[in-house]
Amino acid sequence: MLSRRRFLGIAGGAAAVAAGGVLGWETLLNDHLDGHTTDQQGSGVAKRVLVIVQMSGGNDGVNTLIPAGDGRYFDARPTVAIKEADVVALAGTDRYGLHPKLAPLVPLWQQGHLAAIDGIGFPDQTRSHFSALDTWWSATPDEPIRTGWLGRWMDATGDGTNPLRAVALGGGSPALVGERAVSTVVLDPAGFALRTPRDADGDAIRNAFLATAAPLSADPMGAAAQQAIPATLQAVDLLAKASEAPSDTAGQADSTSITGLLTTAAGIIDLQLGTEIILVAGNGFDTHSDQTRRHSDLLEDLAGGITGFLETLTSRGQADDVLVITTSEFGRRVQENGSGTDHGNGSVHFLAGPMVTGGQVVGQADLGDLVDGDLRSSIDSRSLYANALDWLSGPTGPTDDVLGQHADRYSLVTV
Repeated sequence: MLSRRRFLGIAGGAAAVAAGGVLGWETLLNDHLDGHTTDQQGSGVAKRVLVIVQMSGGNDGVNTLIPAGDGRYFDARPTVAIKEADVVALAGTDRYGLHPKLAPLVPLWQQGHLAAIDGIGFPDQTRSHFSALDTWWSATPDEPIRTGWLGRWMDATGDGTNPLRAVALGGGSPALVGERAVSTVVLDPAGFALRTPRDADGDAIRNAFLATAAPLSADPMGAAAQQAIPATLQAVDLLAKASEAPSDTAGQADSTSITGLLTTAAGIIDLQLGTEIILVAGNGFDTHSDQTRRHSDLLEDLAGGITGFLETLTSRGQADDVLVITTSEFGRRVQENGSGTDHGNGSVHFLAGPMVTGGQVVGQADLGDLVDGDLRSSIDSRSLYANALDWLSGPTGPTDDVLGQHADRYSLVTV
């Protein structure tokens, strides 16, 4: 097996992919990896990198940023509510606190490098995973569209031919789909290895793979597959290096956990390949049952991943150039279902990094003003996206055109 799992895919570049298929991606990758080896860094340095952490499944915002001073919270959740004594206090607000597993984020809050948006979502948000994810990825709730908000931004800016300009780790690639821009999807960073049988000569097997590229098949698809092999093996080597945890990182995180994927993200940034967008997809946030245990584990992974990621970047002098935001397709209902919570509406999302106007919660989900038992989405999700895109491309960038409207920025990020 070339890898433990499927590992590389293509997102976006509809026209290019239709015209060139695998060969088109292979050619683009070769162009941008030319001269890079596993012990060299690239030269395509991106000034800024946006990292999106997708909490797939619908994160429970009510148990993430907790309205601890509101008795209605405890009344609605006799089983899954966080005990008031366990809620982590946030300086500057007596209305909210954090889930205890998010305590590692408190120093970021105190430094002014962490902000939260409460009651965020899209208008008339659906409770269907499929439809809600489609809206979050496209950022067009009023009309179906085949491109993602990040893909449209890449179409409008910079080099649309670099397949490493945007990388999705663990999934979530539809947000990167553009008309012209091409990006790369890595389902499992741990799969980046040429796995050979025991006692086999790895170099010989690699050379055998490379030898399959000649002579080329007369069949166009067969030839494209053959020619993809050299660039694919090069990508395997390159991104395997990115997924290696630093020696000072505690423990060995699962490569598909948020912590593991953010470790890979830090490695990609350090390789300086011109990557401007990294989308990390963490799974398991659909907590219909056993939420107390499951959600605690998920938030512990989220907090540890974000803090470890930013600490690594700070130690390298790179933190000022990286903005982290979180997303999830919807929140959960306020009323528990017994041992968990069902699909809801408004939720909570974070922005983290030195450029964030932190130490504040923007918006206020009102437990006394519910819609069919759900928190209202009082802040449009495109406000979060607008801050991210403004920061990537500057105040004169194409943010409003990409999002199809002007969204209130709430002064969350210093551009």
